[in-house]
Order: sequence, then structure tokens, then C-alpha cells
Amino acid sequence: MNIKKNKIHLIIRNIFSKYKLNHKHAKICADAIVNAELVGAHSHGLSRLKMYCDRIKKKAINPKPKFKIKKISQSIYHIDADKSIGFVAAQKATDIAIKTASSKGFAMIGVKNSGHYGASSYYINQAVKKNLIALCFTNAPSAIAPYGSKKKMFGTNPISFGAPTKFKYPFIFDSSMSIINRGKIRLAAKQKKNIPYGVALDKSGKITTNPKKALEGVQLPI
Repeated sequence: MNIKKNKIHLIIRNIFSKYKLNHKHAKICADAIVNAELVGAHSHGLSRLKMYCDRIKKKAINPKPKFKIKKISQSIYHIDADKSIGFVAAQKATDIAIKTASSKGFAMIGVKNSGHYGASSYYINQAVKKNLIALCFTNAPSAIAPYGSKKKMFGTNPISFGAPTKFKYPFIFDSSMSIINRGKIRLAAKQKKNIPYGVALDKSGKITTNPKKALEGVQLPI
């Protein structure tokens, strides 16, 4: 398993390096993507690799960002990520949050000009391992219809939080605001599988189990 994991990690690093990310940033991306696969979050792992590469090609992602970090107070920071790939921006925010909270007791980090960063729980888990309580959330493009509607108005806007426990494992919650996340619908479309009944509507407002029709339509809220 470790041999396979290391091989995949190297392949991902090499791909991002070809897309002009430096070695450190390529490793950060590979760490997060491999972790998603290992914990079973396949919708946030290898299935999204092409999407990130396409966004770099289209210049929606800047492979060589220059971060601007502004200290608002002893415990509050603001990061302009300069269109960085989300993994790198989120990891930078996580590192600052852990360091600040560990010394000051509290930290709040805001990030703008970034992109998709994979699974939120990946960053939460890093903080919880340092004996911290953590909360992470982000906005997303419109995909969810309000109850009784067939028009996209809200993002899936994932939210995650976690805390240490006295048991072997910490408590970690990670969910989108839709019944299932959009990545699972995209993955089902690639694998030509149906999605569960009652999680999405087609563009005419009818419940669909066809992932392609769901992507053309709307998702339903939790």
C-alpha cells in the first residue's frame, strides 16, 4: 500500500511541477489529494486532478502566486492568495492558524483570491492533532435551489469542524450544504453511475438520478 501511495504521490507532484508549481507547492497538492483517496473522499481526490490542470491552463489558477499576508490583530490575519491553487492557500492559512492559536489561544484567518482546496476536514484534522478546536468553511458557485424552487441560488458552501476527544479518534464533521457534494455527482457522471434519488433536480425541476442531468439542473439542500 505504501509503495502504491508513494508512486501516486510522485506522479501527482510531477504533474503539478510540469504545470509550473514549485516543488513545495506540488508536494502540498499531492499530500491533500492522496489523503482524500486514503480516507475515501474520492470526489475530492484524483478525480479532480484534471480540473486543477485545466484551470492552470486557462489562467484561472496562478501556479506561482505571491501571497500578501496582512496582520489585522494579534490573532486575526487576512491572506490575498493571488489566485493560488486552493491547496496551497488553505495550507498556508492552516499553518498560520495553528501557530497563532497555539500561542495566543485563538486565531481567525480569512483568505481571498483562492480556489478549490479539496476536503475541508484535511485541514481541520491538522489543527485537532495539535489539541485545538477548529472550524473551516468556504463559499462555492451557485448550485443549490431553495426549497420549492428549481433555480440555483446558493453555493454548496462546505463547512467542517473538529475537536479532540478523550478517545482514540477526534470528532470531525465535514459536509456541504447540499445533500451530497457536487464532486460526488461529477464522479458518478464519469463512472456512468446513477446518483441517489432525491438529491438533485434536472433543469425542468424534476427529481433525477442521472448525474449529467443533475449537473445541468440543481442540487437540493440538507
